[in-house]
Parts: sequence; C-alpha cells; structure tokens
Amino acid sequence: MSLGQLQVPRPLTQGDRVALVAPARFASEELVKQGMALLESWGLQGVVHPNTRLRHHQFGGTDDERATALTAAFRDPEIRAIWALRGGYGCTRLLPLLQSEAFQHDPKWVVGFSDITALHGWATNLGVASLHAPVISTSTSTDSTDLANMRRVILGEALPDVQKGRRIVGGNLSVLFAMLGTPSFPALKGRWLLLEDVDEYLYHLDRMLVAMGQAGVWNQVEGVMVGTFTDMRDNTVAFGQLHDNPFGRSVREILESHLGHLPVEWDVPVGHGRRNAPVILG
Repeated sequence: MSLGQLQVPRPLTQGDRVALVAPARFASEELVKQGMALLESWGLQGVVHPNTRLRHHQFGGTDDERATALTAAFRDPEIRAIWALRGGYGCTRLLPLLQSEAFQHDPKWVVGFSDITALHGWATNLGVASLHAPVISTSTSTDSTDLANMRRVILGEALPDVQKGRRIVGGNLSVLFAMLGTPSFPALKGRWLLLEDVDEYLYHLDRMLVAMGQAGVWNQVEGVMVGTFTDMRDNTVAFGQLHDNPFGRSVREILESHLGHLPVEWDVPVGHGRRNAPVILG
C-alpha cells in the first residue's frame, strides 16, 4: 500500500512471522520467551536471529552483529514485522550499517519506541511507514487497550485513534536531539512532530528544545503532539544535587516557551508511562 510517496507495509495475517530484535540494549532469554509467547497468543510466529541472543557490554551484540540481525529480517520475505525487545541506547550507532534497499523493496513494520525512534526516522526518510508502539519489555506494563490497539493496527483492522488523519514523525526527544543534522533525522515538512521523554533534567529538556529551534525544526512542522514526559528531575537536593538550584519552570511551561506559536496537542497518551497508544509514523 502507499500514501502519496509513503509506502505502508501490508497488514499481517494469521501465522505471519515477526522478527524479535535487540538493536539497542541486550535482551534476556526471559524477555525473548515473553515476546514469543505474546506473538503466539496473537496467532503470529516469533523469529529470533542468533545474533539477537548475543551481548556486548550493554548492547545486544556488537554494532555489526545487531545490524546483521536487522538486515536479515529486512531480506527475509517471510518476516512481515520487526519488533524491538527493548530500547535503551544503541540504535543510532547502527544507522550507517543498515541496508536500505531490501527494506524499501519489501517494506515491513518496524515496531517500538524510545531508542527505536532512530529506526523510525531512518524508515521515514526511506519513504516507509513504521509503528511507534510498546517494545516487548514494556508490553506488560502498558495499558492493555493500547497493546490491543497495536495488534489491531499491524493486522490492518484499525487505524490509531490518535492519528486524526495527520502525517506524524518523531518519538523520543533525546534521540531526536542526537539525530539533529544527520541524514536520518526525519523529514518534517507537512508533518506533525510527536515528542515524549523519560528521566531527564528540566534544564536538559530546555537545552534540547533550544537546539531544535535553532536547527529550524519549529519553522518546518505543522504542529507538535506532546506525549508524556516521565520521571523528570530538577536541580535540587531531592534529585541528587548538592544544592537546590531549581530550573524555575515546569515541563509544560518549558514546552510552551518554545512551541507557543505552533498548534499543539497536549496530553497525547504516548510515552514511557502506562499509556503508549500506537502511532503510525511517516
């Protein structure tokens, strides 16, 4: 299927194969088994590349090993979706190693959030839609309705409720900040930018938004969708500082100071909290 110049992976059908991958942090065998069992309960078949069971320090194998697992999934015509076992950090390291030709020739859903934002941006700029949705490690803590809706989306039974006809890009703000100026930062023209984050200091949040503004992001997007900003911290003793030196603005006040001239949808149920509704990106 296609939407303008955007290729949309075909819906999955019963018995289709889904690759479980660890493109960032390593995944335990228990997590792999959890993902396989969940897919089986949906009538789908989980597939795990040997490299996905590897560990290299905090990563799920070396960069080359993780990229090899992803490329194998891109090339396998029987695999119809690629679902991240967990996030963490590491996806941006893989972007120069990924083979785009196979992915564009036979588009398949890339599913996940948080650090998987890097893969979403890569897919967007290749003209392929991807799915911002829970990873396996958050599937048990995510609202059951959101997880059920994710299943409905990849099976082609429904569009996400939060989509509202918009073309959306983005995801985790920290990852997008790290991608500024790279070929994989998602194209913004005609699109809404989705933002969420977790475990950051308030001044870090402001610094990232300043950089986005100076890079011209706010002049390009149609609007901004603000998800949850979970477990944010301030420069106070309560958050590990030696002295109280609060930033002086709440998360919403910081965002408003940068986005005031743009259409903004607040409280989008997406992010690292209990709510993480599926969103088609691209």
